[in-house]
Amino acid sequence: MAILFTQEADFRQEREFGQKISAAFDFIRVHWRPLGRVLLYTVLPAALLTGVLNSTLQLTMWSKLTAPATAGLRGAQAQLAQLSELTGSPLYWLNLLLTIAFFSLLVLSVYGYVLGCLRGAASRLASPDGADSLPPAAGVSVAEVWRVIRREFVSTYFSIFGIYFLIGVGFFFLVLPGLYLSIMLSLFFIVKLVEGTGFRDTVGRCRQLIRGKWWSTFGLIFVMGLLVWGLFILVGIVSTLLGGGAAVLLRGNAWQSPVFVIVANTLSTGLALLFYPPLLLVLAFQYFNLVERQEGVGLRGLVGQLGQVGPTARNASYRASEEGEY
Repeated sequence: MAILFTQEADFRQEREFGQKISAAFDFIRVHWRPLGRVLLYTVLPAALLTGVLNSTLQLTMWSKLTAPATAGLRGAQAQLAQLSELTGSPLYWLNLLLTIAFFSLLVLSVYGYVLGCLRGAASRLASPDGADSLPPAAGVSVAEVWRVIRREFVSTYFSIFGIYFLIGVGFFFLVLPGLYLSIMLSLFFIVKLVEGTGFRDTVGRCRQLIRGKWWSTFGLIFVMGLLVWGLFILVGIVSTLLGGGAAVLLRGNAWQSPVFVIVANTLSTGLALLFYPPLLLVLAFQYFNLVERQEGVGLRGLVGQLGQVGPTARNASYRASEEGEY
């Protein structure tokens, strides 16, 4: 029987390397419609706004690079000074802050949905006749995920700065500590959301879980990253072909056309809604796998349910008001 990922036992399992990747895609296959609806309402507006702001910054930078300048070293220094001035402008910092907000919304939307499934919200919304498969409308509601986003957004937003700082310090002193921290802290957001810990405790929890499993986590991210970037490459080829056609139509000035740049950047930002969820989900299943191997939370939960009376199954063919033998 296929796993529906509507209860805690579906997540808290020990899984081998390939099973975690399969579980991520199985989750998307079962929940693609309600999860897509959540991303549509919670993340897409930020994705569109981020794409427009990125386009404005790109066009401004392009205009400075292509502006007539004095030849020689003095002209190069003048252009470099203009770019440095641009990186210190309010537009640049607004774009950076909005990009981090977009990533925070994406992470919280995906993991907020997973949290709802973990706590049985998806099964509560399933069909009342006890069917063995989720109906198209089943899943965690947008309102439930939005409550998680409102509760966790500020702490998640500022946690990203803390993560960047720790990884940056690791890369500054030696490359290997930065690489180690990058893989270790990849579990940060799912740990923080599921266990409700603060920044310091979450970092410590990630260090505890990753002990002895750094290479398997690295391999998992690497393989799933290859799959995701393979999709990016396919989309990039299509975008290049479309860009070439637009360049012909615009007489070679496609990248100087504001409309073309805005549409291209908005589409690329929106594609993150398709490509990042599989990577986030495989990290979630790695977290549940590591917790189960070290602590057996799911196994203890199943043992605790032994001897309990299960829910009465509903029969879709007979009703108490009907005549006949049961």
